[in-house]
Amino acid sequence: MYLNKKIAIILFAYNRPSHLRRVLIALEDYKIKNPIYLFLDGPKNKKDKIIQKEITFMVKTNKNLNIKFFYYKKNIGIAKSVFRGIDKISSRFKHIIILEDDTIPRKEFFNYTFSIIKKNYSNEIAAICGYQLPEIHSKYRKVINVLVFDNFIPWGWSIKSRDWKDFRKNYKKERKKKNNIKLSKLLNLLINKVSNKKNIWSLDFMIYNFLNKKKYIFPTKSLIKNIGFDGSGINSKITDRFNTYYTKSTNINVGSYKKYNNLINKQNNILEKVFSFFY
Repeated sequence: MYLNKKIAIILFAYNRPSHLRRVLIALEDYKIKNPIYLFLDGPKNKKDKIIQKEITFMVKTNKNLNIKFFYYKKNIGIAKSVFRGIDKISSRFKHIIILEDDTIPRKEFFNYTFSIIKKNYSNEIAAICGYQLPEIHSKYRKVINVLVFDNFIPWGWSIKSRDWKDFRKNYKKERKKKNNIKLSKLLNLLINKVSNKKNIWSLDFMIYNFLNKKKYIFPTKSLIKNIGFDGSGINSKITDRFNTYYTKSTNINVGSYKKYNNLINKQNNILEKVFSFFY
């Protein structure tokens, strides 16, 4: 499967070779031919160095994927790794698909993402998200529809390079200019919880898009399996709260983006209750 020459896939990893292997196996199964830019954050200790030798060997000996490997000798943290990685690749491609070593794309994820990119979605949309919460996930529905929500979940997502560059260039200026604006309840909860944590990057992204009245596209069923809530992650807790079960879909409908107020309110309420699991 070759999506488009203007689309690149970025994959962020650190010290979980078994998780990364499962993501790479999925990409191999789907026969992804697009370049995959894998950024490996540097080690914090001797144990990380040993683990990362396994990851380096796994990546460099992979003959089935077009992997471009970037390795930091020192640990810079997930936030800097994300910023530097997307900054670097967004200068070369029109669209970026972002995965992490705990986000396994399901079979329809790339067709779903590419179909929306191909449609050239409106400027109101900040990003395309691939994960869906269990309470909204329609596992038995054969057709995947496209929904628009207020909140961002960075578990398998995509963005126009232009929009990423705008965020990076204008965030501080926009935040200062609109410093007194009333934020959403969820954003205030997140600010109080994670604003002092340097490795949380997505909060700034969410605030910037809120200030600019931008929304996010989601599928009606989850096209990402998150395997990071097993105690291996740096910020996340152990839980099966976000598990979703996969059933095959026969069609992806991107003809229109649907805004259901009941589902928007439902997502808001769920995320307000469970946000502490994320960080």
